[in-house]
Amino acid sequence: MRKLYLLVLLVAQGAIGQKSFSISEFYPIERSHSYVSFSVKYMGYAQVRGNFADFKGTFRYDPNDVSKTSVSFSVDVASIDTNLEWRDNDLKSDQWFDAENHPNITFKSTSARKTDSGFELTGNLKIKEVSKEITIAMDPSSGILKDVRGDKQVIFTGSYTLDRTEYGVKGERWSRVKEGIAGVANEVTVEFSMLGKQIQKENFSNWVRREERPPGRLYAAYKKGGVKETFAELEKLKSEIEVNTAALNTVGYMLMKSGETKDAVAVMEKNRDEFPDDAGVYDSLGEAYANAGNLKKAKENYQIAVEKDPGNINAREILRNMD
Repeated sequence: MRKLYLLVLLVAQGAIGQKSFSISEFYPIERSHSYVSFSVKYMGYAQVRGNFADFKGTFRYDPNDVSKTSVSFSVDVASIDTNLEWRDNDLKSDQWFDAENHPNITFKSTSARKTDSGFELTGNLKIKEVSKEITIAMDPSSGILKDVRGDKQVIFTGSYTLDRTEYGVKGERWSRVKEGIAGVANEVTVEFSMLGKQIQKENFSNWVRREERPPGRLYAAYKKGGVKETFAELEKLKSEIEVNTAALNTVGYMLMKSGETKDAVAVMEKNRDEFPDDAGVYDSLGEAYANAGNLKKAKENYQIAVEKDPGNINAREILRNMD
């Protein structure tokens, strides 16, 4: 009896220690309302500012548990912009970032801890071939907000100062010391604001409203005769125009957000069958399965998405939270 009690206690403690999984906690970063900028001193006094225009990522957020916060993020080095073309080209060269051989800067969090001023996000920052654990002081999150279209969004902001030379970003010609002043300082301050968004039914309804467009035409067929009618209309549509993954994908998300879980899975499966080599359709199908509560199938499809596109940050972030 005592052994049984201890076994039950251990199982219960293990369950308490686990972080429950919910697909509703993941927010893909929307680039148009986010930024990654940096500043560095030139000749000891001038501040040179720049940004990276192209980046992607996903974060996990639970308003009731900061420790569940998790982030995967990737920056396209070639998108660097300091408002001076020759300087940007120099920064992309092997004297600095060597964008040709090291196209991405990545960050993957490992833990999060609440503080009096917000929270601390610890993770691994990789620049070129150097990976270092860093801890970023984050401002308090925005909490879950809704925009004018009803979409759910969460905003993270923060900053971090690093020594670029520790990551092999040396730029030796411009880093020489003259008159006691370095041409370009070693310390670089990075600032960022990340808006993660979950598009909701109200917004998807705008995307399927116009029947002269493929998603609208297919959704109108669904409203008329369900999944069977949708697939019949797809065949007609394919005989007229070239159909891409967005047509069925949009309909699938509209159904998912409308609570038509079984039909959403069927539509996403059809999209996979139509475009078996596209990583994105497996990502969307994974979400449909997760939304339906079939985490085994969800995980399988997210894994395929990563196999077909190792740079699929969204699938990677979700997968590591499913383990």
